[in-house]
Amino acid sequence: MDKKPLKTDFYIQHLYVYVSESERMALFSGLSFAHFLEAIEKPENLLLLKHPYEEASFNMHTHLDFATREEYGQLKRARSNRTGEFCWVDFRSEKQLNSLTAQEQAELLYLGHKKEPVKSPFFTSLQNEYAYLAGEEKELTKIYFRRMEKLGELIAHHFTHIIRKEANGQNFFRRRMKDLIPELPKEQFHKLRRDMSEGVLLSLADPEKTKNTIELHVRTVGEIDFMDEFWDDLDETMRRPLSGRIIYDRKLKGWK
Repeated sequence: MDKKPLKTDFYIQHLYVYVSESERMALFSGLSFAHFLEAIEKPENLLLLKHPYEEASFNMHTHLDFATREEYGQLKRARSNRTGEFCWVDFRSEKQLNSLTAQEQAELLYLGHKKEPVKSPFFTSLQNEYAYLAGEEKELTKIYFRRMEKLGELIAHHFTHIIRKEANGQNFFRRRMKDLIPELPKEQFHKLRRDMSEGVLLSLADPEKTKNTIELHVRTVGEIDFMDEFWDDLDETMRRPLSGRIIYDRKLKGWK
């Protein structure tokens, strides 16, 4: 890219994404459970395979806990306040839980324990859209998508939410940004899927520093084995050249 890379403190948000298309899976670092819920159409219920939520309901058929949509606020707080594994799959009704076979229940327990499926992370009885698998340290989250197009929607909504949240407390472009800036187009992230299969870092530049533009910078960084070391060495990563840039231009009033 022709522009000199920005320094680390010129960014307000980073998200690491590595995608395995064959597994319909993405690894994220920098995406919390709260971020995830803000960016998707919320499921009716979550079957909790590993969790910190003490007020969860109990299903007699599976002997597993679950949380309803009305409890997600409490579940987010429980997750943010504690370390520990956090794994779940979504479902629509308890009737679906009660129809799980012994084999499916065994596969769910394996999924929560090993953070990988025996055969598939998607269950006939549940018709789940996601399998969300996070380890103890919160540094890496593995998410399986029944429909991979949901990946682009998730990332687009995530960054749009951050931009609009920042705009609430700042005077970007001298007017409220959320009244000016349209939703980040999910198609931009569909185009990045090949790059994501190599591992990318998506970094949102501070609009107060880039002035007339909002810029999301893309760096291909590869598959990362130790995320704590990766974040510790972020200054070095920021010196790498950009492999892409998604920009909102004030004059054109659109993303490009």
